[in-house]
Amino acid sequence: MLGQNLLSFLKKGGGGRLIGLDIGSYWVKVLELDITKAECEIKGLVKKELPSEMRQGEKDPAAVAEVIKTCLAEGGISAKDVVIMVSGPQVFIRRIVMPPMPQEELAEVIPFEATKHVSFSVEQLTLDYVIVGEKDVDGVKNTDILLVATPKEVVEQQKSIVSAAGLRPVAVTVAPMVLWKTFQLGSPEPEEKVVAMLDIGHERTTISLVNKGLLEFTRTINISGDEVTKSIMAVPLVKGEGEGDLRTLTYEEAEGIKHEHGFPSPAETGTTRGSIPLNQISILMGPVLEKLLDEIRTSFSFYVTEFQIPQVDKIIMSGGGSLLKGLKGFLSGELGIEIELANPFQGVNFAGLIQEDDLESIAPAFVMPFGLASWEKEDLSLFRKKKTKRKDTSPVVTLAAPACLAVIVVFCFYWSISGKLSGLRSELDKKEKELSSLSALSAAALTLSAKKKEMLAELDSFPQALRESIDTARVIEEIRLSIPDNTRLEQINVVHKVGKSEEKIIDIWGTAFFLDERGPSMSNFMAALEESSLFNGVRMIFVEEDKGYTMQGLKFQLSCQYNQTGE
Repeated sequence: MLGQNLLSFLKKGGGGRLIGLDIGSYWVKVLELDITKAECEIKGLVKKELPSEMRQGEKDPAAVAEVIKTCLAEGGISAKDVVIMVSGPQVFIRRIVMPPMPQEELAEVIPFEATKHVSFSVEQLTLDYVIVGEKDVDGVKNTDILLVATPKEVVEQQKSIVSAAGLRPVAVTVAPMVLWKTFQLGSPEPEEKVVAMLDIGHERTTISLVNKGLLEFTRTINISGDEVTKSIMAVPLVKGEGEGDLRTLTYEEAEGIKHEHGFPSPAETGTTRGSIPLNQISILMGPVLEKLLDEIRTSFSFYVTEFQIPQVDKIIMSGGGSLLKGLKGFLSGELGIEIELANPFQGVNFAGLIQEDDLESIAPAFVMPFGLASWEKEDLSLFRKKKTKRKDTSPVVTLAAPACLAVIVVFCFYWSISGKLSGLRSELDKKEKELSSLSALSAAALTLSAKKKEMLAELDSFPQALRESIDTARVIEEIRLSIPDNTRLEQINVVHKVGKSEEKIIDIWGTAFFLDERGPSMSNFMAALEESSLFNGVRMIFVEEDKGYTMQGLKFQLSCQYNQTGE
């Protein structure tokens, strides 16, 4: 259904044609949007992989510009005005609160306020801000601001790339603002739910939370589709050229398996085209997706506590990584939250040459280009020109000399008072930050104290059965029967996990050597443990090459749940 915000956007008429350009670390995605008073039409959209040599380290601007030119040609895109975005660790997004003041004065103060949060001078930064509302502080309604800043060189580099591609950059923004824009355009008003926007890209994932249409929290984590692909390459799975030799998958092979099979169920019995058991793919992917799950839970927990809201009601996933088969079900099942895939194309018309049959399968990957192409003049931009006060063009009545003198005196008086007020506001802001820090520490101490009491209470009620020793002899015998001959066992630990689940976790350390043709030892070991009646939920904690031996080997740690009943 077409969101009311998008309907309102169309009624405003927009500014003609704009290109949304997303230059990622793996893909370049381009979308041309034509906004008129009557309709919103996508004139062209295309995505193209960057060559493998351009996916690591610094990118050659000229080479990236050539890829963009190819996209424009293949997509039949003729517009020249483009909106781009910057991302990564050098982009700073902060939520700040400022005392009430005139807009002109706020614009002057904000750059100096930004330097308190980043390690750059005013001269080195390019920034912009959005007033998102008001925040009551001790009975005074302060201005609630979302501040975005980045070094000027980051923006200039992006501008030089698109200029080399023959395009005119009109704005530079950041991922969370683009997600928020797309959400606003596609959501009905008012939106009462707390919605999490989860954009999973090739290199990083952005988590943003919107409450009643207002962007309140955003965080970027370095867990991505690329890490999922590399997890499949962690263990030698296929035969090499030598007799009895095993090799890891190439990046392209791992990508192919990921796109074809996604995240298989641990109980999956099938194999890939290369005869790799799908449950082994699940075991290898598991730790990465569990890390993603933990980061989402941590972000939600912080947000719920900090903003005092009951819960997150819904998740909207976007980005190429969100299309991983099985991911939506996995996250929804673990979090217990409704999840839907983003579709920015709802209610939008397409040019005659675009085939709509496969658009649903790629829609989540084009959320960023669509949001960029929907940019408006009042939206955030990191190379916005300095705001100036609008000139008054009404007839001017000639003032008498005494009146001029009075105005000058009043202006000087205002200037003097304004300077003092600015200093007092700065001092007040500093004190408020100190009080906020103390308040946060006090709250944290109370939280820890409550948690300690809770844990002590749980410990007192801990079932006696779990305090008893495990059947050590049986556990060792079961592991001995499961472990392949070419795997060396080094350590076994038992951890009692206190909580509702009342579990015992067994951690196993060892080194796997590859000397025969019976397949990857570690994967076979994990599969054998999973089949045992004593162990459940077998998963890999870490694996790394062991260079302490003359033969090829991998040091590993496995973790599994101990089944007390053995049934």
